[in-house]
Amino acid sequence: MKRILIIILIIFQGGITYGELPDGETRYTRKDYVNMWKLVALQKMFDHGIPASITLAQGILESGNGNSTLARKANNHFGIKCHNWGGPGYYMDDDKKDECFRVYASAEESFEDHSEFLLKNRYAGLFKLKITDYKGWAKGLKKAGYATNPQYANRLIEIIEDMQLYKLDRLSYKEFLAMGGEKEAKNKVAKEKDSTKKGTKKAKDDELEELVLIKGREVELSANKIKYVIAEQGDTYDKIANDLDLGRWQVLKYNDLEKSSKIKPGDIVYIQPKRSKASSAIHTVKQGESYRDISQLYGIKLKKLLKRNHIEHGSQPKAGQKLKLK
Repeated sequence: MKRILIIILIIFQGGITYGELPDGETRYTRKDYVNMWKLVALQKMFDHGIPASITLAQGILESGNGNSTLARKANNHFGIKCHNWGGPGYYMDDDKKDECFRVYASAEESFEDHSEFLLKNRYAGLFKLKITDYKGWAKGLKKAGYATNPQYANRLIEIIEDMQLYKLDRLSYKEFLAMGGEKEAKNKVAKEKDSTKKGTKKAKDDELEELVLIKGREVELSANKIKYVIAEQGDTYDKIANDLDLGRWQVLKYNDLEKSSKIKPGDIVYIQPKRSKASSAIHTVKQGESYRDISQLYGIKLKKLLKRNHIEHGSQPKAGQKLKLK
């Protein structure tokens, strides 16, 4: 993908030192960008399995450290175009004249959509790589066609090594929490959302309206803010995957299912990854519930639920048992 080139006339040093773009908006350096978005990138790494170094390097390269017109006007930090997109678009010349790029209500939504975009079939092979293999990820992105620039992989690697972003990929979740973790990432997102321009709320509302129906299916949002559909009579996981432009493996993974699992009408089927924790704090097990049932009910990853409660995989809960959800 070609990107708008922004000529930086002043070199900034030190911490977050801001200049101004011609229209009076703040100009960020590469270091500023990393400081602003590293916790969000780390959160996406733990949620989706994409190296934080890759997310940040792509954001830096695609958005010009967050200074590009696309980043400022459309909150689009990764140059993702409108293919298979039901939301609003921003039009500008790129590989072709007047191409459509996705518009987000906030920059954080751009980070989340970037993760979901890479989870599509086209990039599925990348998730077999180690989280610390940033060179493999960079080359894999180029090979899969993320960008047309023949030097794209090398430029990502150069950014990662120059900024030592590979260190982020080695952090444990405990270390992430010690840095401020989810709380700080959410605070950053809240502040960023408050500062978005007028009209972004309308853009978000328009996007949600478009997402209500996809190929005749109602897409709903759980209390844990995860998109899902309700299985209907005659549904299979293959049919749901095809209808929603997903791979069967994604549907199985997002719902903690085995290849042999069967679907029943009325089942909740998540179409994006569940979270590491729920919005509720405690669940009291009811008669007949399994740990997976509880995982689906709250939109929390099964392995996270088991780990948080020191439970071995394959165990069965007992009625009345108290489970920590966050």
